Amino acid sequence: MVSQSGQRQDLSLIELFQNWQTWREVVAENPPTSFALYRILISILHCAYQGPEDEAHWQEMQDDDGKRAITYLKQYADCFDLCNLERPFMQAPDLTQGAGAEIYQAHSLHGNNTSTVFCHEHQWSKSSLSLAEAARLVVRLHQFDVGGRKTGATVSAGIIPTMDAANVLVRGQTLKETLMLNLVQYDGEDEPFPTNGTDRPTWEHPSQPPMARLPTGYIDYLTFQWRRVKLFFADDRAIKVAFQGGDSLPKTASSSDRECAIAYRETKQGLRPIRLDLNRSLWRDSAAFLQTAGVYRRPKLIDWLSELSAAGLIDEYLNLQIMGLSVDNAKPLGWLNAQFSAPVVYLTQKDFRDTMSRAIEIAEEHQQVFRSFKGSPYAVLAEALKHPHASNLAQSLDGESRYWAALDREFLRLLQVIPEQGTQAITAWQSTVQKVALDAFTDSIAAVHAYHARARSLQMLHYYLAKFRSEIKAKEKKGKKKQQEKTAVSAGD
Repeated sequence: MVSQSGQRQDLSLIELFQNWQTWREVVAENPPTSFALYRILISILHCAYQGPEDEAHWQEMQDDDGKRAITYLKQYADCFDLCNLERPFMQAPDLTQGAGAEIYQAHSLHGNNTSTVFCHEHQWSKSSLSLAEAARLVVRLHQFDVGGRKTGATVSAGIIPTMDAANVLVRGQTLKETLMLNLVQYDGEDEPFPTNGTDRPTWEHPSQPPMARLPTGYIDYLTFQWRRVKLFFADDRAIKVAFQGGDSLPKTASSSDRECAIAYRETKQGLRPIRLDLNRSLWRDSAAFLQTAGVYRRPKLIDWLSELSAAGLIDEYLNLQIMGLSVDNAKPLGWLNAQFSAPVVYLTQKDFRDTMSRAIEIAEEHQQVFRSFKGSPYAVLAEALKHPHASNLAQSLDGESRYWAALDREFLRLLQVIPEQGTQAITAWQSTVQKVALDAFTDSIAAVHAYHARARSLQMLHYYLAKFRSEIKAKEKKGKKKQQEKTAVSAGD
């Protein structure tokens, strides 16, 4: 846990809910683990309160201040025991130590391959974990783990829906506010999706062999055991872990019907999550997180927050934190942890969303000036320098990264302006984008000593910027122009 002053401390679950209004946030070893812990806390609240059924129930939960959650945790204390012999917390007791591996293989987030791109833990580090660290590891393995062969397994583990997806967490000023904002409407029957039995978390029922099955409800889905995990201890330290493929959804079922914190895009293959891209600014997909329109479907969580906003129960600004783990098949590439804020009016005002989408389109149109196609500014520069590969030159100068980095700040300002100015904000935004593009390109070629080469590339840049301002019309193709002339002559006859 992190306090309002930035101090960190490990807490028990009961201590957390006793003081959740004074703590700021949950911060674990990495963003994927932090998000996994939030999901467990959210599931505990849904279990304890069996809601919120509607806006009034949400307010009642807010006023109760976690008391029922504490009662629930005391009632099921044995279920949260990491070392319980019969039912260890979120573990499969039948897995043996012979199927285990050194603890670092799971703790370092690189699975069974040798990737250490963003976590440099090896066999000589983290040879054991404390109980608190081990508990966080178990929770994370059920939410974020690459596919492929696991310890002692002959069958590859399946894909977890939260992997390589932009997972949304709505942030409040305190931990209590954050958890309350991330509770979706839950009635135990039809919301947020129909139940098909008694909806219970995984720790309330005995361990069972892995199988393809439908979750009984949203609580079951939040605690779904996508992996089978077992820790092995020595002197209160976890020294080994066995983890294999766990439960999965039937092939006819889709996680998009059950995930409430992921935005989706309609494709020919069905709904696909907004994916993580370590090289793409998050705000370029911001429209998908805020409204359902066109091919995009915002998270169900945002649908519910829209209703809370209409009832006047939440603040005027929405602070979104997007977290996840980017993968390439079974190879982790890196994690994402980004934030952006927007007025809540974006949740209901289609005009604001359309204006925001148009602003993103303008920014993406202007990124073309940083490419290396024939006649582009970088291609002209390469030709003047007699450089054999314009694409390599463009990549090495990397004006595009400068461009997007500068627009990160400018777009956040635009989001605040659009509700006041509407479509009029687009004119100023286009001028901003053009200036940023000019500055980024100019900075990228500053080290080029050949003055004539720089001048020619800048001349071409100004040409393209003028085209984007519609000051220069695209030239008609000769064949099309001749055909139009023939048509005109024929009409005259």
